[in-house]
Amino acid sequence: MNGIDCATKLNFTTASNLKSAGIDAVGRYLGNSWKGLTTDEVKVIHEAKLGLFLIYETNPTYAGYFSYDKGISDVQSAIAKAEALDAPNGICIYFTVDYDAQPGDMGAIQEYFRGVRDGLSGKYLVGAYGSYQVMEALSGSPYPPDKYFQTYAWSRGQEFSAHIYQWSNDITIRGVVVDQDAITGDAGLWEVKKMFENLVVYGDNDDGAAKLLAWKLGALLAHIDTVKPEHYDCAKNVYMVGGTTKPIERAILVSGGPGTGRIETMQAVLNL
Repeated sequence: MNGIDCATKLNFTTASNLKSAGIDAVGRYLGNSWKGLTTDEVKVIHEAKLGLFLIYETNPTYAGYFSYDKGISDVQSAIAKAEALDAPNGICIYFTVDYDAQPGDMGAIQEYFRGVRDGLSGKYLVGAYGSYQVMEALSGSPYPPDKYFQTYAWSRGQEFSAHIYQWSNDITIRGVVVDQDAITGDAGLWEVKKMFENLVVYGDNDDGAAKLLAWKLGALLAHIDTVKPEHYDCAKNVYMVGGTTKPIERAILVSGGPGTGRIETMQAVLNL
């Protein structure tokens, strides 16, 4: 898929313009700096139907930056920022080696990524950005990253089998200065939620009424014990059939009311 990464904060107009230009996913930076991703920006990126990949970077531009302890401290900062954005567990955070790293630097870089892996503890996937030489060194370490993001810069024409390949820098697309990326489908993206219109939820005694309502609405149907939070998130409308308690605040309760039974709940469905 076609992707870009950029330091520019996107709004709905610029995100939509990128989508209309054929972009499928964007890479943005975790942090509180001028280029840091915000919750409002996450929303507009997803509203524009763009995937998102997360990049963490402070100043990894020289060999002395990298160590095991620095990997641990960077992860602590990255997790706090990702959680503040409600980034779901299991997506990737890409940590960068943003210079022409030399063979003698690779030991420290490997130790840094060991710290990254230990610090993340499986909460998010470990991603690494850098040159071909960095990708090669990390892939051969005892603690390789989960995902690879190679830049053509400093790679001297060599191409690694990476999940993201940055093949061009400082290109303007629809008014936004970007780097261009080729992205595979398993790059650990924060994907756009797949929305559906209606979800009908029911308890043990109201399956008949719930099935009728699901048929009337063309809705998905699920027993309340099987529904996960992400199912509620992906439904525009949630209906709770029977009982007196809503599973989430915005749910619409369809019930005969306190002290009533299945017949009254069925009548409530027919009246809806």
